[in-house]
Amino acid sequence: MAALLWYLDEDGTLLLAGIACLLHELAHCAAIWVLGGKIAGLRLSVTGAELVLSGTRPLGHTAQFLAAVSGPVANTAAALAAARWAERGGGEALWVFAGLNLGLAGFNLLPMSQLDGGRAVRSLAGIFLPEAAADGLAAALSWITRVGILALGGLLFWRNQANFTMLLTALWLVYANSRSRGGLRTARRRDRTGRKR
Repeated sequence: MAALLWYLDEDGTLLLAGIACLLHELAHCAAIWVLGGKIAGLRLSVTGAELVLSGTRPLGHTAQFLAAVSGPVANTAAALAAARWAERGGGEALWVFAGLNLGLAGFNLLPMSQLDGGRAVRSLAGIFLPEAAADGLAAALSWITRVGILALGGLLFWRNQANFTMLLTALWLVYANSRSRGGLRTARRRDRTGRKR
Protein backbone atom coordinates (compact mmCIF):
# COMPACT_ATOMS: atom_id res chain seq x y z
CA MET A 1 0.00 0.00 0.00
CA ALA A 2 2.82 2.39 0.89
CA ALA A 3 4.57 1.65 -2.43
CA LEU A 4 1.34 2.29 -4.36
CA LEU A 5 0.73 5.58 -2.54
CA TRP A 6 4.33 6.62 -3.16
CA TYR A 7 3.95 5.79 -6.86
CA LEU A 8 0.69 7.76 -7.19
CA ASP A 9 1.96 10.75 -5.17
CA GLU A 10 3.27 13.15 -7.82
CA ASP A 11 3.35 16.25 -5.61
CA GLY A 12 5.43 14.89 -2.72
CA THR A 13 2.52 15.15 -0.29
CA LEU A 14 3.13 11.67 1.11
CA LEU A 15 6.65 12.62 2.24
CA LEU A 16 5.35 15.78 3.94
CA ALA A 17 2.57 13.77 5.64
CA GLY A 18 5.15 11.24 6.82
CA ILE A 19 7.28 14.01 8.32
CA ALA A 20 4.21 15.44 10.10
CA CYS A 21 3.36 11.98 11.52
CA LEU A 22 6.96 11.40 12.61
CA LEU A 23 7.01 14.79 14.36
CA HIS A 24 3.75 13.86 16.11
CA GLU A 25 5.10 10.55 17.45
CA LEU A 26 8.48 12.02 18.43
CA ALA A 27 6.68 14.67 20.48
CA HIS A 28 4.78 11.92 22.33
CA CYS A 29 8.03 10.03 22.97
CA ALA A 30 9.82 13.14 24.21
CA ALA A 31 6.94 14.08 26.53
CA ILE A 32 6.78 10.57 28.01
CA TRP A 33 10.54 10.58 28.58
CA VAL A 34 10.53 14.08 30.17
CA LEU A 35 7.57 13.12 32.40
CA GLY A 36 9.45 10.09 33.72
CA GLY A 37 7.66 7.36 31.78
CA LYS A 38 9.21 4.53 29.85
CA ILE A 39 8.08 3.21 26.46
CA ALA A 40 7.90 -0.58 26.37
CA GLY A 41 6.99 -0.83 22.69
CA LEU A 42 5.35 0.58 19.62
CA ARG A 43 2.28 -1.04 18.09
CA LEU A 44 0.96 -0.20 14.64
CA SER A 45 -2.81 -0.53 14.42
CA VAL A 46 -5.66 0.56 12.18
CA THR A 47 -5.60 3.98 13.87
CA GLY A 48 -1.86 4.47 13.45
CA ALA A 49 1.00 4.19 15.91
CA GLU A 50 0.26 3.33 19.52
CA LEU A 51 2.88 3.63 22.25
CA VAL A 52 2.91 0.97 24.96
CA LEU A 53 4.10 2.34 28.29
CA SER A 54 6.07 0.25 30.75
CA GLY A 55 4.19 -0.77 33.87
CA THR A 56 7.37 -0.35 35.90
CA ARG A 57 7.25 3.44 35.50
CA PRO A 58 3.56 4.38 35.20
CA LEU A 59 2.44 7.93 34.49
CA GLY A 60 -0.19 9.66 36.61
CA HIS A 61 -3.32 11.23 35.12
CA THR A 62 -1.76 14.69 34.69
CA ALA A 63 1.33 13.26 33.00
CA GLN A 64 -0.83 11.07 30.73
CA PHE A 65 -2.82 14.16 29.74
CA LEU A 66 0.36 16.07 28.87
CA ALA A 67 1.76 13.09 26.96
CA ALA A 68 -1.51 12.74 24.99
CA VAL A 69 -1.69 16.39 23.91
CA SER A 70 2.04 16.70 23.13
CA GLY A 71 1.64 15.28 19.60
CA PRO A 72 -1.15 17.67 18.53
CA VAL A 73 0.68 20.59 20.19
CA ALA A 74 3.84 19.79 18.20
CA ASN A 75 1.84 19.57 14.96
CA THR A 76 0.11 22.89 15.68
CA ALA A 77 3.46 24.57 16.36
CA ALA A 78 4.88 23.10 13.13
CA ALA A 79 1.82 24.31 11.19
CA LEU A 80 2.22 27.86 12.53
CA ALA A 81 5.97 27.88 11.82
CA ALA A 82 5.49 26.53 8.27
CA ALA A 83 2.71 29.03 7.52
CA ARG A 84 4.85 31.87 8.83
CA TRP A 85 7.75 30.76 6.64
CA ALA A 86 5.44 30.30 3.63
CA GLU A 87 4.14 33.86 4.04
CA ARG A 88 7.70 35.07 3.62
CA GLY A 89 8.04 33.36 0.26
CA GLY A 90 8.95 29.86 1.38
CA GLY A 91 6.91 28.17 -1.33
CA GLU A 92 3.72 26.19 -1.77
CA ALA A 93 5.12 23.03 -0.14
CA LEU A 94 5.24 24.87 3.18
CA TRP A 95 1.53 25.72 2.90
CA VAL A 96 0.81 22.05 2.25
CA PHE A 97 2.99 21.04 5.23
CA ALA A 98 1.18 23.57 7.43
CA GLY A 99 -2.20 22.21 6.34
CA LEU A 100 -1.17 18.59 6.91
CA ASN A 101 0.09 19.37 10.42
CA LEU A 102 -3.04 21.34 11.28
CA GLY A 103 -5.28 18.56 9.95
CA LEU A 104 -3.34 15.90 11.87
CA ALA A 105 -3.54 17.92 15.10
CA GLY A 106 -7.27 18.61 14.71
CA PHE A 107 -8.12 15.03 13.82
CA ASN A 108 -6.14 13.62 16.75
CA LEU A 109 -7.86 15.99 19.18
CA LEU A 110 -11.29 14.49 18.49
CA PRO A 111 -12.56 13.10 21.84
CA MET A 112 -12.54 9.48 20.67
CA SER A 113 -11.00 6.70 22.75
CA GLN A 114 -8.41 5.63 20.18
CA LEU A 115 -7.22 9.18 19.44
CA ASP A 116 -5.17 11.62 21.52
CA GLY A 117 -8.25 13.73 22.32
CA GLY A 118 -10.02 10.75 23.89
CA ARG A 119 -6.92 9.86 25.88
CA ALA A 120 -6.61 13.45 27.08
CA VAL A 121 -10.28 13.56 28.12
CA ARG A 122 -9.94 10.26 30.00
CA SER A 123 -6.77 11.43 31.79
CA LEU A 124 -8.29 14.79 32.68
CA ALA A 125 -11.47 13.15 33.95
CA GLY A 126 -9.35 10.75 36.03
CA ILE A 127 -7.93 13.70 37.97
CA PHE A 128 -11.38 14.84 39.17
CA LEU A 129 -13.60 11.75 39.02
CA PRO A 130 -13.48 8.15 40.26
CA GLU A 131 -12.01 5.72 37.72
CA ALA A 132 -15.38 4.19 36.74
CA ALA A 133 -16.97 7.61 36.19
CA ALA A 134 -13.95 8.81 34.19
CA ASP A 135 -14.15 5.69 31.99
CA GLY A 136 -17.88 6.21 31.48
CA LEU A 137 -17.49 9.88 30.56
CA ALA A 138 -14.69 9.16 28.08
CA ALA A 139 -16.68 6.30 26.50
CA ALA A 140 -19.82 8.45 26.20
CA LEU A 141 -17.95 11.34 24.55
CA SER A 142 -16.26 8.89 22.20
CA TRP A 143 -19.57 7.40 21.04
CA ILE A 144 -21.25 10.82 20.73
CA THR A 145 -18.39 12.04 18.54
CA ARG A 146 -18.49 8.87 16.46
CA VAL A 147 -22.25 9.15 15.89
CA GLY A 148 -21.86 12.84 15.01
CA ILE A 149 -19.18 12.12 12.43
CA LEU A 150 -21.25 9.27 10.97
CA ALA A 151 -24.29 11.55 10.70
CA LEU A 152 -22.30 14.39 9.13
CA GLY A 153 -20.55 11.99 6.76
CA GLY A 154 -23.89 10.49 5.70
CA LEU A 155 -25.42 13.95 5.20
CA LEU A 156 -22.45 15.14 3.16
CA PHE A 157 -22.59 12.03 0.98
CA TRP A 158 -26.38 12.39 0.54
CA ARG A 159 -26.07 16.04 -0.55
CA ASN A 160 -22.98 15.55 -2.70
CA GLN A 161 -22.82 12.02 -4.10
CA ALA A 162 -19.18 12.43 -5.14
CA ASN A 163 -17.73 13.07 -1.66
CA PHE A 164 -17.75 10.09 0.69
CA THR A 165 -14.44 10.80 2.48
CA MET A 166 -16.01 11.81 5.80
CA LEU A 167 -18.36 8.82 5.77
CA LEU A 168 -15.44 6.43 5.14
CA THR A 169 -13.45 8.13 7.92
CA ALA A 170 -16.34 7.70 10.36
CA LEU A 171 -16.79 4.03 9.43
CA TRP A 172 -13.04 3.51 9.84
CA LEU A 173 -13.13 5.08 13.32
CA VAL A 174 -16.11 2.96 14.38
CA TYR A 175 -14.28 -0.16 13.20
CA ALA A 176 -11.05 0.93 14.91
CA ASN A 177 -12.87 1.50 18.20
CA SER A 178 -14.35 -2.00 18.08
CA ARG A 179 -10.85 -3.46 17.60
CA SER A 180 -8.97 -1.32 20.12
CA ARG A 181 -9.50 -0.05 23.64
CA GLY A 182 -7.32 2.97 22.92
CA GLY A 183 -5.06 4.92 25.22
CA LEU A 184 -1.39 5.11 25.95
CA ARG A 185 -1.33 1.50 27.03
CA THR A 186 0.62 0.27 30.01
CA ALA A 187 2.25 -3.13 29.73
CA ARG A 188 1.55 -5.29 32.77
CA ARG A 189 3.99 -7.88 33.99
CA ARG A 190 2.92 -11.48 33.69
CA ASP A 191 3.94 -14.30 35.98
CA ARG A 192 5.01 -17.69 34.67
CA THR A 193 1.42 -18.91 34.39
CA GLY A 194 0.66 -16.00 32.04
CA ARG A 195 -1.61 -14.17 34.46
CA LYS A 196 -1.40 -10.39 34.70
CA ARG A 197 0.03 -8.99 37.92
